Amino acid sequence: MNIEYDDEHIHSLLHPYVSKWFKSRFETFTDAQRQAIPHINAGKNILILSPTGSGKTLTAFLAILSGLTSLSQRNMLEEKVYCIYISPLKALDNDIFK
Repeated sequence: MNIEYDDEHIHSLLHPYVSKWFKSRFETFTDAQRQAIPHINAGKNILILSPTGSGKTLTAFLAILSGLTSLSQRNMLEEKVYCIYISPLKALDNDIFK
């Protein structure tokens, strides 16, 4: 069962800095982002299957950066690995690096 969340709800799940950054660059979340971000935010492992350009990579990074920003603000950010992101495409790796 897919539950559709509205943009306001998704923004409420993100750290305010991350939400503000997103709003400055994008008008709205994609369907993939609306469905995935709440689950990632809840700490669930997910698999996103959607077309190229639908925001899958940004979905993962929004949730990750939001969590890391929250930890940092509370002085709880430890020097350890918090996320491993596996990309199947070298071109995508290069885009992310930029």
